[in-house]
Amino acid sequence: MANILSSCSATEAVTGNECVLASKENKEIITLVWFDPNIGSRDDTKLAMKRLREINDYVLFYTDVESCIVYINAVEKEKIFLVTSGSRSSEILPRTHTLEQVDSIFIFCKKKNRYQHLIDEYRKLVDIYVSIESLCESIREQAELVYKQIQTFSFFNQHQSSTRELIKQSSEFLWFQLFTYIILRLPRNEQAKKQMLDICRHYYRDNERQWKLIDDFERTYCSQEAIHWYTKQSFVYKLVNKALRTEDIDQLYAFRFFICDLSRNLAQQHKILVESGITELNLYRGAQLSIEELNRLKINQGKSISTNGYLSTSRLREKALEFAKKPTSRTNAIPVLFQVQCNVQQFGDSIILADVANFSPYPNEQEVLFDLNATFLIEMIEHTGEIWLVNMVASADGEAITRDYIEIARRDNEEKTVSIMFGRLMCDMGEYDKSRKYFENLLASSAENDDRASIEFNIGRAYYNKGEWIIAREYYDRAYDRMMGVDPPQTKESASVLNSIGIDLQRQQQFDEARDYYERALTIRQKYYPEDHPDIAQSLHSIGNVLDDQDKYIEALKFYRQALQIRERHYPACHPYIACSLNNIALVLKKQAKYDNALQFYQRALVIYERYYPTDHPDIATALNNIASIYIIERKYNSAFEFCQRALKIYEQFYSSDHPDIVANRNTIESLTRILKNRH
Repeated sequence: MANILSSCSATEAVTGNECVLASKENKEIITLVWFDPNIGSRDDTKLAMKRLREINDYVLFYTDVESCIVYINAVEKEKIFLVTSGSRSSEILPRTHTLEQVDSIFIFCKKKNRYQHLIDEYRKLVDIYVSIESLCESIREQAELVYKQIQTFSFFNQHQSSTRELIKQSSEFLWFQLFTYIILRLPRNEQAKKQMLDICRHYYRDNERQWKLIDDFERTYCSQEAIHWYTKQSFVYKLVNKALRTEDIDQLYAFRFFICDLSRNLAQQHKILVESGITELNLYRGAQLSIEELNRLKINQGKSISTNGYLSTSRLREKALEFAKKPTSRTNAIPVLFQVQCNVQQFGDSIILADVANFSPYPNEQEVLFDLNATFLIEMIEHTGEIWLVNMVASADGEAITRDYIEIARRDNEEKTVSIMFGRLMCDMGEYDKSRKYFENLLASSAENDDRASIEFNIGRAYYNKGEWIIAREYYDRAYDRMMGVDPPQTKESASVLNSIGIDLQRQQQFDEARDYYERALTIRQKYYPEDHPDIAQSLHSIGNVLDDQDKYIEALKFYRQALQIRERHYPACHPYIACSLNNIALVLKKQAKYDNALQFYQRALVIYERYYPTDHPDIATALNNIASIYIIERKYNSAFEFCQRALKIYEQFYSSDHPDIVANRNTIESLTRILKNRH
């Protein structure tokens, strides 16, 4: 957090540039920021602190405008409510008003008439308030609006030809689908409940009101009440939804106890709904979206969307319409009505939705709640003159794609445990920290005879991909010892660990030792797998790689081409393993001074990586650098500079500033800059 000069409780004075009423990471959706250089001298400051904390736990007070703006610019995953005074509005509103993360602005000022014109100038400005009571009431109302309509969607094209292509276009979608599959299979016990409540108490440690609710939950909660606790928008509602929206692995794992209960309760109520014989349900959801949110929906018309969380709807069109058209002073709020058609009988358990009106504190809203990751096809979006209509149809595409992915992962990796697949997917997506945290949580909850060796190996993979090689090797060795220490030994599984140790030894230029590990892995795989198995291709590729480093180019090409032949038979043309083979063949051709041929192989590899992976994946950066290296040899310096710049932007999102890839990239860019400068 930028420039934290002091922190204070709800009753302490404000000093320094910033006062944080929650000296921790924000685990809720809203961050309340108050900027006013004179706030420390106001008599009503202490009252404001206490009242605001009751509404929203995370509150920041700033007296320095630059520190405040730096913080606001850095926020990515929360909605910001900004409060300032009329006299200071000209310092901060022009610089923050257009930021997407700034949701609502409030002015607290005794001279309301003097600043009334600002409401017409700034569309996010809700109003100007002369009393703490009216300000807090307005913030409370806006917060309720945000919590009711906050929803993140993942988009994907249901006509994509394979699940593998989905990883490039819609990795978020697949991530959440697998998470839903796994969460119901994680341990649900008193230890999980205690872990969840301990985290809640720590987070709300200075919030007396929330502590009372947590104590009440501990005393009275039973599994059958999960829907009730969710629909009354309690602390679990806020924290779970924030974790789902931001893909916070630690938080989601900590709340597995409640998420599991809620999803199981919804499944039970869904069964009752199906047995009632009802066929078609027409459901509605009102929302007030920004123009950016609406445009994102419009460009995805004809595609499917999946909710990154639970989706609340109503049987009553009028209720949803009332919410969409609820009066607001904000001029950037666009009323939108989602109209959802669902055939309850058609999809069985592929789509879980439940009538939760009897569990809700607002039964008249006739709420119907969809379970995690419900999937819908956006059929049509139209403007009726007073409101935008988004017509959607419930779809089973999500379950089908998840099932296909699991089958492919089991075939390719012989991985039987979906929980391991989930963590591997995150690592393959380039989400190395999330993958590591997930596996560390899994390791903490696994028994000695579970998948501990596989979990430790995958923690090592995540560390290795982050460039933390020493820690990675420790986990590799631990996993291998565990695999070989059981009866019978997990010989087949150990081949992957041996191959990874070989990669680490090769990085240290211990080429003979690396080749020994690669060949040990290959011998095991040839014993257990058919000759065209992808793991055999990996071993052949690895041996080719170490021969390449030893300048044995003819032998290296032989192994690379053998690996490529297996991969082309086994995988579709767009698979990254094929790109990896193409890339390394190009590398050898480059060393043999066959630059035109090398460039063609590098370009083919880049096309595959860009089709398969998210646009900021490290493998794309490597491919860009490879092409740049050929351009440098051919003295096409402008093209080389462009490709190196693109690669550096990707690397900077994943690695620390002293990572070898970043250092090498920056050195190359500096050299190219000097060359281009001397040319002019």
